[in-house]
Formats: sequence, C-alpha cells, structure tokens
Amino acid sequence: MKIVAATLLALSISLVQSMPASGQDFKKQEAQIAEYKKWLDSLGPKGSQFWIRLDGQHRPHRLYLGEGFYRADFQSQERFVDTFSNYLAGHPQKFMLIDLFDASTNKPVGEFGWGGFKLYSQPVRTSTRPN
Repeated sequence: MKIVAATLLALSISLVQSMPASGQDFKKQEAQIAEYKKWLDSLGPKGSQFWIRLDGQHRPHRLYLGEGFYRADFQSQERFVDTFSNYLAGHPQKFMLIDLFDASTNKPVGEFGWGGFKLYSQPVRTSTRPN
C-alpha cells in the first residue's frame, strides 16, 4: 500500500511540474489573437477587401470574400483563411469551421474544415461584350 501511495505521489508531482504556466500561456495566446485581429482588419472591408462580412448566425460561420481575396495567390488565400479560422476559435492552435461565400453573388466558393482549405472549382467567367 505504501508503494502505491508513493508512486501516486511521485506521479502527481511530476505532472504538476510538467504542466505549463497557464496564465502566461493565456497572455501569449491573447496577444497572438490580437495580432490576428489587427492583420485581419487590414484585410477587411476598409482594407484590402479580402473579406467583406462575417455571418456568425450559421454554423459553420459564413465568410463573405471580396475582390482582394480573388486577386491573391493561393498561398496568401490559404494563410488568410487559416488565420481567420484561428481568430474565430480564439486560440492560435485551434480552428473554427468556415464556409466561404462570394460577397457579390452570395454563392458558396469554398470551405475551411477538417480537410483544410478548399476552393470549389468555378466556371470560367467570360465577358460579354456588345458587338
């Protein structure tokens, strides 16, 4: 019985010592989320127009994308959506599911979920010019 008690005591002490200081971690996470917000605001409706609005009424959230998003390369688009997902989750290492919609047509254009970032294939847009 003494051996079991000593083992449990040693195990509990080692677990407590290996746990990170949660107060410090929380402040780091909070600072990181604040940086995400600042960056996302620069890309928002009053910035580069990567996104126009967010609809949090639905699950997953609906993020309406603007022209800035479509002009960006794929890596920039993915980084933006990934960061937005972290921001919505409120944690730099967690993610929120997001459905991506075109702000001008209100049609779905992609998603961010368990499978990562995905843009749906879009029909080729052709301009119709009068003859």
